[in-house]
Amino acid sequence: MLSSRQKLILKAIIDEYVKTAQPVGSKFLTQVPYLTFSSATLRYDMAELETLGYLEKTHTSSGRIPSELGYKYYVDHLVTRDSDVQSSFPMIDDLLKQHQIKRDQAIEEAVKLLSDLTNYTALAVGPTHDSLTIKKVDFIPLTETSATLLIVTNQGHVEHQTISIPDGVSITDLKETIKTLDELLANKELDEASSILKESLMKQDLKTFMDFQTQLMASFIEAFSKFSEENVYLSGMTRMFDQPEFDNTGYIKRFVEMLDRRDLVKLIGQQDGLQVRFGSDMKLIPMENCTLISIPYQINAQEHGTIAVIGPNRMPYGKVIPLLEYIALNIGKLYKK
Repeated sequence: MLSSRQKLILKAIIDEYVKTAQPVGSKFLTQVPYLTFSSATLRYDMAELETLGYLEKTHTSSGRIPSELGYKYYVDHLVTRDSDVQSSFPMIDDLLKQHQIKRDQAIEEAVKLLSDLTNYTALAVGPTHDSLTIKKVDFIPLTETSATLLIVTNQGHVEHQTISIPDGVSITDLKETIKTLDELLANKELDEASSILKESLMKQDLKTFMDFQTQLMASFIEAFSKFSEENVYLSGMTRMFDQPEFDNTGYIKRFVEMLDRRDLVKLIGQQDGLQVRFGSDMKLIPMENCTLISIPYQINAQEHGTIAVIGPNRMPYGKVIPLLEYIALNIGKLYKK
């Protein structure tokens, strides 16, 4: 249990270390307005905080730096939200208003803005589509030999696939077959629709299309898979490497490989509410000295996603957390319009 004085000292050290990335000594602490204690008292408490595991002493300085345990305590008990962050909120509002029709583009732009505002790597996953049903199957003729197949869901999501029309099949034939498919698949969930389609083709219910049923099947299956796959938006991947903690080429290689494997995607969105995970929580080799802050956004009972920031432990949590919260809240609102 930390004393009130030790909490103030730990907060002052972390706040300063976040700004400078330099070890903090008792000389600096004597200049902090709310630390009205003697140098001897400050040095004693710093030593105690080190013994308790909240601070670490470097080999090149008499000052201390926060440990992962210190950061965790700071996030749980000491961090205060930076009110200056609110000046960025109108910029976020304007961005989302610009893209309120193109929602996927809005998420992509919001992730890029989050990376720009924090100077860290930002990513979003989703929204997921757990219970989508097919509302409409249609097509748009492109040429005499090609058309675009359209699948519209009850949530207004649209997927499309281009198909080739073989010799001997007219646009009228295609129209009749798509009408049959529309009747077969309307109001069916995606998994059920896929099974129905396979069964119908095996029974040759769609005889007109037997000559290229493989292509048609592949087009539908690909469109269905796009609804269920994770939409991942990533921005500022190299910004991690601007931090002094991560100038090692071996680290950079491992970090990029981890993003390619989408290891981080598997971590975020697994729990409700704001999550702050440190290196030891994630157990990923390239994530030592890193923090992953994530927060879900809710669209409706079936659809949800997650937005996150990856940065060093030495992160201004009071700035990053309210930015994440505000963007997540307004992405959820965007989908309700």
